[in-house]
Amino acid sequence: MASDPVIEAYKKDIDRTLLRENLKLTPEQRVLKLMELQRFAEELRRAGKGARRRA
Repeated sequence: MASDPVIEAYKKDIDRTLLRENLKLTPEQRVLKLMELQRFAEELRRAGKGARRRA
């Protein structure tokens, strides 16, 4: 099977260790991790809005 050069170009930028570590988690652990990330992103948004208001 010939590999697609576009796919090969993108593959070099993928950290496969992170993918492997994530796949070791149970589906529930992955969802909890995602929820944690969403809470953090929302906290950053709030902080950014507050900083812009004060500036």
